[in-house]
Amino acid sequence: MEWQLQQLAAVYVHPVLLPATAWLRAGAARPHHNIPRGIGPSVGLQQTAPLEGLSAPGMLPALNDLGTVRAVDVGSQLFGFTGPGWVALKNCLWRPLFHATDNDVGTYGKVSYFFSDDPDRFSLDKDTGVILLMARLDFETTQRYTLTVIARDGGGEETTGRVRINVLDVNDNIPTFQKEAYLGALRENEPSVTQVVRLRASDEDSPPNNQITYSITQASAFRNYFDIAVSEGYGVISVNHPLDYEQVANGVIYLTVMAKDAGNPPLNSTVPVTIEVFDENDNPPTFSKPSYIITVMEDIMAGATVLFLNATDMDRSREYGQESIIYSLEGSSHFRINARSGEITTTSLLDREAKSEYILIVRAVDGGVGHHQKTGIAMVNITLLDINDNYPTWKDEPYFINLVEMTPPNSDVTTVVAIDPDLGENGTVVYSIRPPNKFYSLNSTTGKIRTTGVLLDRENPNAQEAQLMRRIVVSVTDCGRPPLRATSSATVFVNLLDLNDNDPTFQNLPFTAEIAEGLPAGSSVFQVVSIDLDEGPNGQVTYRMQVGMPRMDFLINSTSGLVISTAVLDRERIAEYYLRVVASDAGMPSKSSTSTLTVKVLDVNDESPTFFPAVYNVSLPENVARDFKVVRLNCTDADVGLNAELSYFITGGNQDGKFSVGFRDGVVRTVVSLDRETVASYTLILEAIDNGPTGNRRTGTATVYVTILDVNDNRPIFLQSSYEVSVPEDIPAASSIVQARGSLPPGPLGGRRGSPALWAPAPWL
Repeated sequence: MEWQLQQLAAVYVHPVLLPATAWLRAGAARPHHNIPRGIGPSVGLQQTAPLEGLSAPGMLPALNDLGTVRAVDVGSQLFGFTGPGWVALKNCLWRPLFHATDNDVGTYGKVSYFFSDDPDRFSLDKDTGVILLMARLDFETTQRYTLTVIARDGGGEETTGRVRINVLDVNDNIPTFQKEAYLGALRENEPSVTQVVRLRASDEDSPPNNQITYSITQASAFRNYFDIAVSEGYGVISVNHPLDYEQVANGVIYLTVMAKDAGNPPLNSTVPVTIEVFDENDNPPTFSKPSYIITVMEDIMAGATVLFLNATDMDRSREYGQESIIYSLEGSSHFRINARSGEITTTSLLDREAKSEYILIVRAVDGGVGHHQKTGIAMVNITLLDINDNYPTWKDEPYFINLVEMTPPNSDVTTVVAIDPDLGENGTVVYSIRPPNKFYSLNSTTGKIRTTGVLLDRENPNAQEAQLMRRIVVSVTDCGRPPLRATSSATVFVNLLDLNDNDPTFQNLPFTAEIAEGLPAGSSVFQVVSIDLDEGPNGQVTYRMQVGMPRMDFLINSTSGLVISTAVLDRERIAEYYLRVVASDAGMPSKSSTSTLTVKVLDVNDESPTFFPAVYNVSLPENVARDFKVVRLNCTDADVGLNAELSYFITGGNQDGKFSVGFRDGVVRTVVSLDRETVASYTLILEAIDNGPTGNRRTGTATVYVTILDVNDNRPIFLQSSYEVSVPEDIPAASSIVQARGSLPPGPLGGRRGSPALWAPAPWL
């Protein structure tokens, strides 16, 4: 017995019991095929719509077409069935599905139904013979089920029959793509009708339900650029216009492709298709401007950022676009560029005074290779702004100039020049004379030096003023903020040229020169020195003696000024000379000076002391007191000084030391009392010695005769000291007792008692 079961559509509802003459009904679209009505003995299948897709309990598909199932002869036993039947899923039936008859009656005629095996999708009501559908049917899994049914009566008799159930297909499978997503790729600018991607969907339904058509339902961009067609069972996506990568967001186009089957109603499914557009290097890097003009301070640090350059490449891929750009720089080693970021930085310290402007060529190349690589070029003009970082420097320092003394006021001397390579006020210099100099003035702007009204005298004896006249110290400062002063001053050395404005000046005249007498002719007397503060011929001095001198015992060398004697000099003849010396320069006209040289002839010990008179006669009484001045000697020495300084000595006739002579004054004096009775006269030898040099002292001699005059200075002297006599006691008066004898010292009176001593002083005492 075959059963033809109608497959349900895709709308599911809870099953309901229907009369035997109706199928389950759903509220969805009606199927296009019916199961034929009626029962007949024929064996075979009715060509009807399938009953695929009956749901498991609680999920029965609703049927909206009617149909009956015929009982057919299967095997050896023919079961008869009457009336329309029910097919049920769990509590939902088709009945009567089939019915077995037993001609017995009573208990023996009651038939019970059983499956010979235990099918997993069907169950059998043993009393009614209703076959119950227990699970969903799937045409694509099993198209036919064969069930063996046992009918057993109450007497234990049984028979076997087969039920063949054909599952008819319904459009219950949606088309299924082979992949969950598809990826296609093409390069921009590809020509039209280029295949991009092939995709395929399958439908497990049977024809015509599994006949699939493809369509593009959605595109993220350029929908009209894509077509899809079926070729060899594949859906082939192609482009009909070249694409521009730069107009495609992120280089990717997202398509949604739908596969739709031919069922009624048709089922469909969609799949995402990602079309990756590959960039062609068709755009060069482009800078925002062809050239950049910037300024930076010249004291910018090494490594500091100067400029960020950003080239734009309309290509949007990493390979050729913005991220592929490599920057390079040429034009100066003082700058470098970051190859990726385009940041231009300094590599070292800059100096505007060395170079004020840099022109750099910056290249941006993309990721192309060989002739496909594209390049953008920009010029960067960097101008350095000045700061006051340079000290003024002297151009020709030191300065050496010639200037005639006595130059009039406000005459040009020279111009000093200092250079400051900075710009503007930073490079503007101001000059000043430091320390101040009263002889010169300075223009603070031009550096021109002029004379003032103070006289320039090359021969100025003031050392400080002479230095100021010959040395001008100039300082220079720029006008920057803060101002910078030159590290050193400039010195202007002034060579004052001479005028013959000075007379020769004797340096050692007037002077008294001394020369010893007796030197031979030609002996040097004195070196005359004269200075003329002028120079050259103006300061060249010659010497001469003034004409008309009364005695020419001297001669002067005209060049050296050496004075020499022309004769042997005798001090005792001329002790002093007065020489007039004339010093003249060689200027035009000549200037001269005159001065006096006094030549003093020095004494030598060439003269002996001379007494006058040479013999002295002196008489003096013997009773003169001690230290009595006997005589003053008169002695002279024609020499002078020590040579004429005399010393006196008694060299003879003073054996008893009665006399002395003054060492310096030449006065002869008594030392002790004189005694005529002992020595009546003296002959004294006196010597005068000068104080000349030792070994060359000279002496003179004089004789002094001294006569001692007697005075009564002696008593009579008894011949014996005592006398002893014996006389009688009665000797008469006036008798001679004894005779005493006495004597007097010898003298001029012949020793007579009481003889007076006569004397008279010498006339020179």
